[in-house]
Amino acid sequence: MKQEVLHDNLLNAIRTKVPHEENLASVLGNILCIGKEAIYRRLRGDVPFTLLETALISKEMNISVDSLLESVSPKSRPFQLKLTEFFNPLETDFLMMENYVDVFRTLDEKTYSESASSTNILPQPLYQDYKFLSRFYLFKWKAQRDGLDSVKTLHEIVPEERLVRIQKDLVVEARRVKDTSYIFDNMIFLYLINDIKYFASVNLISNADVQELKEELFHFLNCLERLAAKGRFDNGNRIHFYISNINFDTTYSYVHTQKYNLSLIKAFTLNGIASLDDKTFESVKSWILSLKRFSTLISESGDLQRIHFFKSQRELVATL
Repeated sequence: MKQEVLHDNLLNAIRTKVPHEENLASVLGNILCIGKEAIYRRLRGDVPFTLLETALISKEMNISVDSLLESVSPKSRPFQLKLTEFFNPLETDFLMMENYVDVFRTLDEKTYSESASSTNILPQPLYQDYKFLSRFYLFKWKAQRDGLDSVKTLHEIVPEERLVRIQKDLVVEARRVKDTSYIFDNMIFLYLINDIKYFASVNLISNADVQELKEELFHFLNCLERLAAKGRFDNGNRIHFYISNINFDTTYSYVHTQKYNLSLIKAFTLNGIASLDDKTFESVKSWILSLKRFSTLISESGDLQRIHFFKSQRELVATL
């Protein structure tokens, strides 16, 4: 479905809910807590409603997300592919990234929230305050999208300051979730190490950059092990780590809050396919929970398994 169709469907649904005597811009401004000019840009179609804005409007006005996406079959579920541009991003790209951070920033600390991911790639809320790891994933995304001939070498990748700020905000704000779980593919670090070695072999990552990545990975593993042993962030919110005994085809995630249920499927390394549909959420959550039966808990009480896992990963990183 084209973005314009979704936008028009949402506006039509809003108009059926707002009495004629009420000002549409004022109603939306109160729901979204943004200025009138920003509302008018959305009403004109100059700027699309973000995923979070759609969720808030749908909840406040009791609008069915299914009806907005015009599902043609009871078997089809609505998803939205978030194709963000990370190099020379436009304002809409920054807004999409900030919108995802807002999912966590707007959490009410007094109410329960949870998130979980089954992942074969390092989770962004865990690594995005590491300079070279963050650059590496941007580099890989660019190389896969545009080809090796067009990508810059790793040390030439310099993300915009606003992007770096958003990445660091995600690391902080994601910790507001009351209960977070990560189920790691048991080869998650092997995949990463193999990627680094490959790009180094084609001279797109220098020996100096490999050493920077190596040092960061050791530091990352140390911090991760301490976090796993503690089982809590500094703010007291819980975090659980599992190591899966089976491999994953891709990364599945969900976020549950009092306001909405968000499902995410990783695509193209850094992009995601998102859904606010409740049935999709239940399917993704059920899938992730089922994977726990094939996994070993290494946080808090799983001392022997945790020690063995991190020892093995350090030995792997040492091969760089």
